[in-house]
Amino acid sequence: MIPGIRYLVSALFAALVVMSAHAGEISAIQVSGDTEHTRITLTTSEPIEHGSFLAQPGGVAQVEVLLPGSVVLSNAATPPPGGAVESYEIRDDEVVFSLMTPMMVSRTLNLSPTTLERNYRLVIDLVRVAPVRFERAVTAQAGAKQTYRAQMASLARRAPEPAIGASRPDKYVIVIDPGHGGKDPGASSHNQKREKNIVLSTSLKLKELLERNARYEVYMTRETDVYVDHEVRVSKARNWGADLFISVHADAAGNSAVSGATVYTLSSRGERRIDGTAKTNGWDLPIEDGTTVEVSGILADLIRRETKSNSSVFAEMLIPELAKAGPVVRNSHRRENFFVLLAPDVPAVLVEVGFLTNRSDVARLGSESGQRKSAAAIASAIDTYFEQRDLLYAAN
Repeated sequence: MIPGIRYLVSALFAALVVMSAHAGEISAIQVSGDTEHTRITLTTSEPIEHGSFLAQPGGVAQVEVLLPGSVVLSNAATPPPGGAVESYEIRDDEVVFSLMTPMMVSRTLNLSPTTLERNYRLVIDLVRVAPVRFERAVTAQAGAKQTYRAQMASLARRAPEPAIGASRPDKYVIVIDPGHGGKDPGASSHNQKREKNIVLSTSLKLKELLERNARYEVYMTRETDVYVDHEVRVSKARNWGADLFISVHADAAGNSAVSGATVYTLSSRGERRIDGTAKTNGWDLPIEDGTTVEVSGILADLIRRETKSNSSVFAEMLIPELAKAGPVVRNSHRRENFFVLLAPDVPAVLVEVGFLTNRSDVARLGSESGQRKSAAAIASAIDTYFEQRDLLYAAN
């Protein structure tokens, strides 16, 4: 198993133990929308496992949200529901939403904390459907809820003893990926400053800063002016057991007035590419042999969710640090379909440290002091991110 991932898998096993002392706490349930589109939002203390199922007892359309290992707090905020939800009932391990009109789950989102919202949120979007379609879905899902419960119980039984008390790794593995290189110069400035050189110099300074801290093991996908294929960059990070992957770039825009840093994490479109890309490149997830197909599928999904969540958490920590080093763009945390962010099990961001089409940014990024400020900002965010991880391990 990849060294940097074994702790993640242990933590995921632990999160699925229904009687775990670290069960997710739900502090609010909010339902909004209308009879065409309704949104259910659960405010949680951490990412939570869940399953959504349709039912129609006594002819009443329902969405049953099973929440193994989580609990709705006794003082949780539970205002009257809106949208197409007439009422809801909180049970031991689920919340049952009774509907005014047949609806189905169109998507679910696990949202990480942001600078504005300090909690995790589970969002379940419902869309209105014809009664006949709802009835067919209920029939098709017959027994699915019981199967899901059995799978969760199986995971709980299989959880290894060390999982509950998973210890902090001796070292965190950081992979720095200077963009472009060799035959690919990237963007260029008015005075012929090239992106490939600026990001390499900045990345080497970041490596130097990180290596002063004994808890980091630092790798770079390139340390000279060479071209490295995107799939090789990601494969290297996985082979090194990366706990965090940071791809460093400099941007360009048609408007020379645009300036500042941007941080990207994977978009929804990119998420749909993960499985196919992982299969093509042999990026197998670190799930132990002998695990059943059902359990393997659940664990794989949890690993992908955890990776996405941690990428977003780091991005939100990085933005205020970059703002200390120079300007940041408006809506500075963005999502895009970049190949280097596609690893299913490595938290990753792509950071654009500035615009080579903006003279002020060029002066900053082309100078030793400006590069050191960018490197220091990224290093500071890395410290904060792993200090938070240390606290999570200590809590176990």
